[in-house]
Amino acid sequence: MIKAFLFDLDGVFYVKNKLIDGANETIYWLKKNKVKYKFITNNTTLSRRKLAIKMKKIGLDVKEEEFISANYAGVLLIKKMGLKSCRLILSREGMDDYLQFNITNFNPEAIIIGDIGDCWSYDLMNDLMNQILEGSKLIALHKGRYFQTNNGLTIDIGAFIAGLEHATETNSIVVGKPNSTFFEMAIQSFSCLSDEIAMIGDDLINDIQGGNNMGFKTFLVKTGKYRENIFKNSLINPDFCIKSIAVLPNFIEENNLMVK
Repeated sequence: MIKAFLFDLDGVFYVKNKLIDGANETIYWLKKNKVKYKFITNNTTLSRRKLAIKMKKIGLDVKEEEFISANYAGVLLIKKMGLKSCRLILSREGMDDYLQFNITNFNPEAIIIGDIGDCWSYDLMNDLMNQILEGSKLIALHKGRYFQTNNGLTIDIGAFIAGLEHATETNSIVVGKPNSTFFEMAIQSFSCLSDEIAMIGDDLINDIQGGNNMGFKTFLVKTGKYRENIFKNSLINPDFCIKSIAVLPNFIEENNLMVK
């Protein structure tokens, strides 16, 4: 039986900055039933505070403390490693979480890589390669393959991370989903067994495979980056597949999946 939920954000509760119908109703249902939940996202373009502000502008009824983002997890990792300096390959608004560190482009102890859109270039990749060869640690906030945009699916930072790993013969330290440490951080306050936790997302690798590896119940939603042909040809299998986040409450109740 399910006692707690982990939710992906983009593609699950909103798409292209538009709230998915029924998103808030699902949150109200969770609150009404006093069910524990967290939003876990590989978003690296915003600080956690600004991410919460964005969600509220979109219309999602959430609080900052309900989020665990890859960006924020990166901060916690650097602290744990005892590092003082870092180079940030992030959007300007994503950098706010890292102001407590010495941010430098010269001889950084670590290179933190997140989403920078189409700002990747040969010169940047070459510069990063040389710094890694000189000893800088390569920290990937996630290794996503692609994401949904107004123009369809777009290549994600995983391809650039893989390129740097190949060129330097170095394995990156991955922070976000599907890394198990990220999930463990998110469920610290749940106080329940792994098979009593449900992961709901639109990404077969980051959400579903990541959740399966943790022993969670997994739900794939047919919104966001979901593609029928990719799902049919994938060896990754969710426990359940639902039309959207809006139908989750009825699906849970009709199938007696939650502890009452």
